[in-house]
Amino acid sequence: GRSIMVNDFLSELEGPLKTINDNSEVIRAREIINPGNNHDNYWTAEDMARQFKKAIAIHKRNHPNRVGLWAFDNSSNHNCVAKDALVVSRMNLSSGGKQATMRDTMVDGALYTMIFPDSYANEALRGQPKGIKEVLKDRGLWIHGLPKICSRCKADDKRPDQVDCCAERILELQPDFVAQGSMLEEIAKEEGQLIIFYPKFHCELNFIEMYWGASKRYTRKHCDYSFKGLQSIIPKALD
Repeated sequence: GRSIMVNDFLSELEGPLKTINDNSEVIRAREIINPGNNHDNYWTAEDMARQFKKAIAIHKRNHPNRVGLWAFDNSSNHNCVAKDALVVSRMNLSSGGKQATMRDTMVDGALYTMIFPDSYANEALRGQPKGIKEVLKDRGLWIHGLPKICSRCKADDKRPDQVDCCAERILELQPDFVAQGSMLEEIAKEEGQLIIFYPKFHCELNFIEMYWGASKRYTRKHCDYSFKGLQSIIPKALD
């Protein structure tokens, strides 16, 4: 079947977030797509990040001297991290091979690169991503014989006192890995905005749900129940 997906930002001051540009055109934060085979692509974390940047730009145009507080629910898209983020589960124990290429980071106040330099002695590893073992060795944290991941960590049954059971656990507890935020958190920080997330499984706390409910009720009342009719009535329902 066909579907229509709506993604929008609701402002406490203005309702659906929008602005008027220099050409007197209405610019909305809203995105409406028709996902599915042979139609629009499905909504991704990258799409969410792009829309968030657009929404922030609208907010800054409307309120240039105000910092926005942006509230999101705990969906998987909202919690996604960038492709080069410091995520230990994306790494191999050994270096090179098929694993994520991660961004540079700071360790004890100094820049640390997560890939081998072009001048590295082993030519086969030049420009290749470092594995967990190499990173721990560089930080003086490697313990001989460590497994990549222990049974408890694999089962996500981690205790607070469990700090050196496996290579993944040691590295994920390092300050730079702990501080790794989601894409939305990183965008908010870069743009000088504030961001919070609602508790999981409590959508009733998010006031945009009332907006979605009212929009759906209007759509049911005024739609002729054809797909073309839906495409026509939904923007009206949202406004």
